[in-house]
Amino acid sequence: MWTNMRLCDLCRIACLASLFSVISAATQIYLSGGRGPYEGTVHVRHNNQWGTICDDNFDNNDALVVCRMLGYFDGGHAFSSGHFGQGSGPTWIDELRCTGREADVEDCTRNVWGTEDCDHSEDAGVSCVVTKMRLVGGRGNYEGVLDVFDGQSGGWGTVCDHHFTDTDATVVCRILGFKTGIAVPGSKYAQLNYGSIWTDRLGCQGNEASIRLCPNATATWGQHVTSACNHSTDAGVICDHTPARLVGGALPSEGRLEVEHRGVWGSVCSANFQPQDADVFCHMMGFNSSGARVTSNYGGGSGPIWLNNVGCYGNESDVIFCPHVDWDNTTCNHDNDVEISCHPSEVRLSGGTGPWEGTLEMRVDGRWRTVCDSAFSDATATVVCRMLGYTGRSAPHQIYYKDFFGHSSSGYLERLTCRGDENDVIQCTPVFTSSCPSSQTVGLRCEGVQLRLSGGGHSTEGRVEVLHGGRWGSVCDNGWDDADATTVCRMLTQFPFETDVTGRAVMGSYFGQGDGPVWMTDVHCTGNSSDVTECVTTWQGGVNCDHSKDAGVVCKFSNRTKRLTGGSGESDGLLEVMEAGNWVDYCDEGFDASDAAVVCRELGYWLASASVYNSSHLGRRSYGGYSGGSGGVSGEISSVGAISPATRTAQLLRPECQGGEGNIEMCNAGTRFHSSVCSSIHAVGIDCNPQDASLREVRLVDGPGPWRGRLELRTGNGRWGSLCWDHWEPATAAVVCQTLRYESVNASSFPALHGLTSMIGRSLTCNTSATNLGHCRLDYDVSACSVNHADAVGVDCSGGLSVTIGDNRTWSGEVTFHTGNGSRWSVCTSGLDQNSAAVVCTMAGFPNTRPVVSSVASQVPVLYSNVACDGWEGHVSQCSTLNTRAGCDEKAALDCFHGCVHYLNGMSGNVTSPSYPGYPDDSDCLYVITNAGHQPIKLAFSELALSGDGDSVEVTTGVGGHQLGYFTGNQRVPHFLATDGPMYIRFRSNQNGTAQGFRAEYSPLRLEDTLTLGCGPSGWDVAVNTSLLRVLHTDTGVSQVKLTDQFCTGIMDGDLIRFRQHYTECHTVSKTTPDNIVYHNELVYPEAASPFPIIVHGYRWKVSLDCAVRRTDTLAANFHPNQSVVSAAPHVTGSAHYQSQVRFFTDGTFYKQITGNPVILKTGEDVYVQVAVNTDDTHIKMRLDTCYARPDPSARPDLTYTLIKNGCVSDPYTHILSQGTHETRFVFNAFEFPQSHDSVYVYCNTTFCDTADSSVRCTQTCLSGPSIVGRGLASAANARTINNRRVLLYIEEQ
Repeated sequence: MWTNMRLCDLCRIACLASLFSVISAATQIYLSGGRGPYEGTVHVRHNNQWGTICDDNFDNNDALVVCRMLGYFDGGHAFSSGHFGQGSGPTWIDELRCTGREADVEDCTRNVWGTEDCDHSEDAGVSCVVTKMRLVGGRGNYEGVLDVFDGQSGGWGTVCDHHFTDTDATVVCRILGFKTGIAVPGSKYAQLNYGSIWTDRLGCQGNEASIRLCPNATATWGQHVTSACNHSTDAGVICDHTPARLVGGALPSEGRLEVEHRGVWGSVCSANFQPQDADVFCHMMGFNSSGARVTSNYGGGSGPIWLNNVGCYGNESDVIFCPHVDWDNTTCNHDNDVEISCHPSEVRLSGGTGPWEGTLEMRVDGRWRTVCDSAFSDATATVVCRMLGYTGRSAPHQIYYKDFFGHSSSGYLERLTCRGDENDVIQCTPVFTSSCPSSQTVGLRCEGVQLRLSGGGHSTEGRVEVLHGGRWGSVCDNGWDDADATTVCRMLTQFPFETDVTGRAVMGSYFGQGDGPVWMTDVHCTGNSSDVTECVTTWQGGVNCDHSKDAGVVCKFSNRTKRLTGGSGESDGLLEVMEAGNWVDYCDEGFDASDAAVVCRELGYWLASASVYNSSHLGRRSYGGYSGGSGGVSGEISSVGAISPATRTAQLLRPECQGGEGNIEMCNAGTRFHSSVCSSIHAVGIDCNPQDASLREVRLVDGPGPWRGRLELRTGNGRWGSLCWDHWEPATAAVVCQTLRYESVNASSFPALHGLTSMIGRSLTCNTSATNLGHCRLDYDVSACSVNHADAVGVDCSGGLSVTIGDNRTWSGEVTFHTGNGSRWSVCTSGLDQNSAAVVCTMAGFPNTRPVVSSVASQVPVLYSNVACDGWEGHVSQCSTLNTRAGCDEKAALDCFHGCVHYLNGMSGNVTSPSYPGYPDDSDCLYVITNAGHQPIKLAFSELALSGDGDSVEVTTGVGGHQLGYFTGNQRVPHFLATDGPMYIRFRSNQNGTAQGFRAEYSPLRLEDTLTLGCGPSGWDVAVNTSLLRVLHTDTGVSQVKLTDQFCTGIMDGDLIRFRQHYTECHTVSKTTPDNIVYHNELVYPEAASPFPIIVHGYRWKVSLDCAVRRTDTLAANFHPNQSVVSAAPHVTGSAHYQSQVRFFTDGTFYKQITGNPVILKTGEDVYVQVAVNTDDTHIKMRLDTCYARPDPSARPDLTYTLIKNGCVSDPYTHILSQGTHETRFVFNAFEFPQSHDSVYVYCNTTFCDTADSSVRCTQTCLSGPSIVGRGLASAANARTINNRRVLLYIEEQ
């Protein structure tokens, strides 16, 4: 199928010659000295004595007859001069002259038996052509769909799986150079929709030298097979093999070599490691051997070093057949771990801007071929991109259809089908016969990491986030510059505009702070970098990189300016784009409202209702001698140059924007750019139609009230963001206040902290007549603001008018307005209704109240005799009616909280909702924890249960202060809320039901409150909450917090510093107790000027950490006769335990796992069991102590049946197959209890010890009872059959 690529080697049998030594024939004959039973010196038997054949005149016709006698029907090659070694005994035949048609050498012309003039240096030999077989679509040379080449028909074909057995698979595997194999459905790997189906039954006995010699094959080969057989039922094979992998390489074909032995992955020593050894391993993993090389670039491993000095010849199918394989017998250390690079198939992407994109081409038969886009899948694209070096698990790709990039090669692959987990396309399934036209070649774009921009005003500016390990995280701005930003923007830009884009770096979390990990830092891209993964060396975050230093970008296309011309105003007209110094029109084909919205956004219309028109709708235009008409023109698309030079044409782009992009160059395109044009009468026109902004799009926040604060706009992507103070026009403040419906106020503006929200705009440009911000144009580029650390824009719409209610301590008392000149004013009670009273409480800092209005006697002059508000307002200046200066006798007083204001003094205490437990309807209460000393305090909710329909608890740092939390319903709340100032708790309820309410405790914040300790099975899980820690120590740097070792720092995850180092790292020490292995370390904060000091004079703080991991674990299973079997889960108890697990299989290769619950087994069937611990601690070993069965969990002791006790087999039908430090495999025979036919419960106990512990408890040694014996793949054939009952096996936690 892949004629220029390596097929599975057919001649790799290392120790099986004796298995096939003699084949029955009229003349007995066998071969010796070759690589398998198909080649060697020829031996014939005459007069009951074995002898040889002389090579005089011995040729390929003679070899053909010899091979046919041995069952090889596809020919053979003659060898002379004792090529395979000298035989012994007489030289029986000389001058053999066969024609090739004889059935036996005795029928050929020859000398009389024993008449010769030769010695054994002239012994003849043959190499027979075995029926060619290969396994297609697997991850190595050991598995795949069975594909067989028939020499007589000259074609490849498959075998139907309907009667294909493990014995048939074993014969296949032995021919391919393995020991044993199992049958699996070929559809697991691929569907080979070509060639014949040779047979639907082989019936092999297990000792055949060729599948053509299997009993049923002779009669059925090439005959009609049942109609139930098709290529979806092709047989597949998995051969017993040594798992191998490459770790740490930039490509799937390179890395540190690791092999799996006894369930544990380990490395291979580089001492005496030769290229032919690399060849064998590359074959095992499914690569070509050509170009395999030994390198040293990927770092040492951490597990055992399994192999050393293997001494392969290069043609072995598995390393176990190499001469000097001796497991776990090496004096090497991990500094000598071998790394290899295998030669992958040749693939490339051509026609794009760079090697990361273009038409997919593959080198086959010495020439480059393209691939048809029909059925080309994401899984196939993943394999190709991985081969090209884009290896991240989350690495994205984009598929292009219809010859998007063009092509230059000839020849096409009709189809290329991969599953997605292959390391090379050689493991995928191609179809060569092609009816695919050249206009349907597939193109690809590969990237090293999935990337997005968040927090900006549109999708092409914002905080840079990358997907790694299944989670989105940010990039630290250490060293972040325009070259890095340009690389990010190129990754987001569509072909062919990558060369037109430039990126501008934004630092200091100007697009808001992320909430996941900080994945990257110290990014150093050059002007030629095509992918940001080329610019970093680690995914471990950086020095003191928390989310206050998140990096962002603004993507610009400065040489592709856009404008709208010929319309009724500046916001509509024909779209023109500057290209190479000329204004160019675009065709209206494919343009829709989403595309128009992107153009309008780029032009600054941040609140547009965009629509698309063609040029005839907007009117006639003249270009030189050409005048565009209106209507009646078809606008057919033609190739470039087809229109007369006198006629101006438009370029066809056919954009496919989603509507949220910031530039049309960021959108996908439906056709290759500059491939077609249209008449200018079909040039696209756009009407941006700016809309009035409302209170849903404009707000003032983080101030004393909604009338004063930081200005934020809500753009088309639904995000709120602020504007840059450095480029603010003060006159625009009046437009802001008019938009917010303030009447005749003296608006002002001021610099404000940009806070935790995004800064989305550099400036707003408003016409002098503008009265609404929706008609102003927004410049989104905030990069200059970031460089200058600019503040945000703040606006004050109050006109200097503020209010106090009483003494502003209980928010109860006379209403007093204050004007900018210091004057005090009152309001008449008769002129203040409920809505207006609520607006006054909002002005005081508490919106959505239900105040009580009363009267007081006051000498304060009246400002308002009548205030009429609708209730939505945040300031009385927004109200519709304000009658001023009329006198009245009764002045208004308010109680915003109905007297429910409580002050809590001291550093500790309790606070509960009113009438706790339970609370009344229509409650609105305020609790103020004064914290007069401004010491760090924390608030912890011991209960928070609300009705969830409008009831809420809000915690802030005071009037107009920072919100610490807002909770509704029964949601989960943070463990602590903390501040070093006062804390305001506001509780509100309505009439739609009640619940328990809340109970909380406040107390001084302690260092240990900032830490959370988790004990994993193999390592630490420590979290330090930086938000809480900085309440204690405001200058905390995340890289100063360490796990003892100054280089053992954590990784940011939201506001947590997480330490997930293994117990083998960071100077962790351990001690063993009878019940636990206790790991100890310290979390420390050195007092030093830099994060990584040479010396330390002291520590700001230290915290001791201990994790106790249980030494024993119990795994439980139960199975039911006459029902079905198996699922698995560990029993979890204690503060921590090793994650041991039990899995069940139906075969000795431990491939066919029994999953689901239940699964059917017959009583008397072998069940293969794998017990393993998930840890990389090489100092820990697992010992399988005891396995026993009961008819039910509460059965009495005399009904307990022991399978394994003290590490020794007790049941004669149970056998331990292998034992490693982290895994044990055994097999038992399914049974039932006569007392209970319905279920059997099986328990296994494991013990964990230090590897140096040689005590009886920690040594897998049998002191009495049956011996521990091995059991091979064929052991199931020897198992007893009790009856035909079925067995059900479940796994449950104990």
